Amino acid sequence: MDASMKIKDFILDVYRESGLWNYYSDNTITKLDICKTNDCCIFIEYFFGASGKGDCMSSLIKDLKDLPDERCQHIVYVFLLGVGIYHKEEKLKERIDSQIDNYRKKYGCKSDVNFLFVWFLCCLFHDLGYVKEESHDINWDLNLNEIGTSVGIPIFYRGTTKKYLKYIKDKFKKIDHGIYSGITMYKSLCEIRRDNEIQNKIMWEEKLVPIYNVSSWVVLCHNIWLQEEGNTFANIYKSYGLDALVHKKGELKISSHKSPLFFFFCLIDTIEPIKVIKDVSLLGNIDILFDKSNIVITNNLSCACKDNYSNKILDLGNWLTPVRMTNNRIEIFIK
Repeated sequence: MDASMKIKDFILDVYRESGLWNYYSDNTITKLDICKTNDCCIFIEYFFGASGKGDCMSSLIKDLKDLPDERCQHIVYVFLLGVGIYHKEEKLKERIDSQIDNYRKKYGCKSDVNFLFVWFLCCLFHDLGYVKEESHDINWDLNLNEIGTSVGIPIFYRGTTKKYLKYIKDKFKKIDHGIYSGITMYKSLCEIRRDNEIQNKIMWEEKLVPIYNVSSWVVLCHNIWLQEEGNTFANIYKSYGLDALVHKKGELKISSHKSPLFFFFCLIDTIEPIKVIKDVSLLGNIDILFDKSNIVITNNLSCACKDNYSNKILDLGNWLTPVRMTNNRIEIFIK
């Protein structure tokens, strides 16, 4: 069992250990203060610039400064928290590595396609469509021909995307930021890859496209919510043909064995606290501990957001993985 530490310190320690996450070895990224919102926005811009993908952000990067303060921090913290937990949770690490390695071999990639490459794509793109969602402009629509066949996600998501978008538009008068980000991500990455190949500036092999597709589907589906049989939303889902997203009480439909990368992303996106707490200083009141294959979060907050954060983690037990709460201590079981 590792010693318990503040989740803020855990994230900052990962950031300081740049060899864990700095895929492109760009030293300018390591000099930022990620406790500041603006520096987190710069981190995202710098990382995409270092990767040669800065141009593919053109339709999204302009919205960075308009994101709520905690959103840029959340994007960066999900990235770093995930890297740290990936190295702590050997069981999940092995499953994710096996999944990505299988894709690399299947598609014949010569590039260095590994967890870090796929993870930075998933994380740094996943909430960049949030401004589009909050604009309540529902004119945007998706064309599934603009993305490859669904892969890397549980099979029950297939065939639900357009129906879910219609549900969101009808009921909430907005679009879904995950769907928007996933589609835009895939199109942009493919465009910038083709441009670089044609201009012979950087040789980005065409066999990376299926890897972009895997990452894009993780982003696309990350905000498509499941509903428990019998509740009001479940009945509404069924009226939109979204029966596949309705589950029985206690049924955990996202498997760390069958879809380890997507499982991991959903887990980290949920337990990362800044999106709920909105104040970096309060992260010092949350402890994280790794006990065998389990993750233990101790919530010592005293503010109004304490229950919101605990409930968010406890809800994992309704759709992702078993959890148990004793006083302020929440144990997340990784099967």
